[in-house]
Amino acid sequence: MDALALVVAVVAVVGIFATTRHGRALRKRMGLRDNVPGAASTDDLAYLVQLCDGDRDEAARRVAAERDRFPDLTEAEHYRRAIRKGVNERDARPAT
Repeated sequence: MDALALVVAVVAVVGIFATTRHGRALRKRMGLRDNVPGAASTDDLAYLVQLCDGDRDEAARRVAAERDRFPDLTEAEHYRRAIRKGVNERDARPAT
């Protein structure tokens, strides 16, 4: 029973580590790809939130708008379209 608990604990720790930034970097160096094809990366999410001045609700609203307009695209493509639109809006603002 103790061996089973140890195995379960090790699998849980490795699974959690694999979802962290360092774990993703290690997987990339090992040549392993992400498990979810078409998923948005955390870098895309972080950049979109940065474009929205840290407002996660605004970032989610922008992605939802792209999802409504283009339902057949992948999640990554929705995020990239929202990022592209945010960059274009930022560049169109007059400099202060």
